[in-house]
Amino acid sequence: MKKIVSIIACIMLLCSCREKPFVLDTSHVNELKDASEEFAFRIHSNAYMLVNMSDFVIQYKYRNDHRIFPASLTKIVTLDTVLNLADSLDDLSYVSYDQVEALIREDASLAYIQRDYEYTLRDLLYALILPSGADGALALENYFTDRGMDLVEEMNRLCERLGCTNTHFVNTTGLHDNDHYTSLNDLFLVMMDILKFKEGRQIMESLYHTMEDGTKLATSVRVAQSTKTKVLGGKTGYTPEAGQNLIVLYKSKGRSYMLLIANAYGSYINDEYWHFEDAWNIFEHLYY
Repeated sequence: MKKIVSIIACIMLLCSCREKPFVLDTSHVNELKDASEEFAFRIHSNAYMLVNMSDFVIQYKYRNDHRIFPASLTKIVTLDTVLNLADSLDDLSYVSYDQVEALIREDASLAYIQRDYEYTLRDLLYALILPSGADGALALENYFTDRGMDLVEEMNRLCERLGCTNTHFVNTTGLHDNDHYTSLNDLFLVMMDILKFKEGRQIMESLYHTMEDGTKLATSVRVAQSTKTKVLGGKTGYTPEAGQNLIVLYKSKGRSYMLLIANAYGSYINDEYWHFEDAWNIFEHLYY
C-alpha cells in the first residue's frame, strides 16, 4: 500500500509540473497501470521496462523484477538521497586528491572536477549524473560524512521507504560488488521520486551543464536519440559484470516515456553500444 501511495503522489506532482500537461481522469488513477507484454523483436538487453509516462502505463516489461548489478545507475539513488536530505543544494563540498587517485586505480568514471575545490551540491549532482562522475559521488559522500551521516546507509533507507524490495547498496558510485544490486522495478520507483523534485527533474532532463568554475559537462545518453524520438535525458551504467545499462527519458509524438534496460553485454572496445542500439530499435519498431 505504501508503494501505491508513493506512486500516486509522484503521478500528481509530475502532472502538475509538465509544460503541456496531459489530462488524466484521476478518479481511475489508483495505481500505476500494467498493460505490459514482451517485445516481439530481438534486443540485446536481458531485462527491460518501458513506461508511458503520459498515461502511467507499463507497456512492455521483461525480467524487470529480477536482481541486476546496476553499475552507474546507482548514481540516480545517490542523487535522490541528496535531494531528500541535503539542507540546501547551495551548500558546498569537495573531493580530495587521495580519493580521486583511488578512483583512478579502480578505473571509475570521472567528471574530472577539481580536487580539494569546493563546489555547490547542485553542481556536484550534475557532475554525478551527466558524465557519471564517481568523483562527484565521493564529494557528496564527504558532505554527509561531515554531518555525521553515512550516505550509503541513507540510500538504503530511502529505497526501503520508497517500497523497493530487491535492492541493497554498498557504495555511491556503482563500482561492482556482489552485494550491490537492485532491479528495474526498484530503479523506476527511485526515478519517480526524483522527478517530483524540480531540481531532480532539471538534472535528469539535462544533456549539458556548465559548472560555476567553467567545467563543461555532457551526457552520453544523448546518443540514444532515434529518428522517432527526442531524448530529454537519463543515465547510463556499465561494468563487465553488469553489462550496459540505461535509463532514458523520451518524448515521442507529444507523449513522454521512460525506458529502463539492463544487461546488454556489448563491448565498448569493439564499439558495441548495445544498450543504445536497443533503445533505437525499440522506438523504431514501436513508433514508426
